[in-house]
Amino acid sequence: MLAFALLVGLVLTTTSCSVPTSVNPGSDFVQEDVIFDDEFYYCRVEPMLFAPSQSCGAGVAGKDPVNGCHFSVTKFRLTDYTELVATSCVGDALGPTSAVTMAAQQNYTAAQARMKRDPQLAALLQRPLGHAQHPRQIFTENSAEADVIRQWATQFSSQ
Repeated sequence: MLAFALLVGLVLTTTSCSVPTSVNPGSDFVQEDVIFDDEFYYCRVEPMLFAPSQSCGAGVAGKDPVNGCHFSVTKFRLTDYTELVATSCVGDALGPTSAVTMAAQQNYTAAQARMKRDPQLAALLQRPLGHAQHPRQIFTENSAEADVIRQWATQFSSQ
């Protein structure tokens, strides 16, 4: 009888490791929403995306497809507007005269959808680095631009 119990225990131990299992999170499961800091976006991220050195919106003639950049046809669509919110920022925060336009809000929403708490998983970083599908490398791994996006990954709240 002891030998039988040991055999059953051995079979259960060896088969339970190879049988796929999953955890049922239950009916009340809620995944926490992460909201990235909008002020940091307006004051640091958006100006970097709009900078002539990046040309994420209009693209670079001769390097990018015609009408193929973020002001025109991509899923990550940026709205071109003048007088960026950043012109009224004080450091990384909106200033007392800051006016966040609908265009700016649309850009923030589009960028946030491509951001992750782990920037190594964020399309907003991986695509311009050339680590994911993108027409060209926009900046390098050790650049100040990459650091701005990594810093934004730490600027969030949960709601």
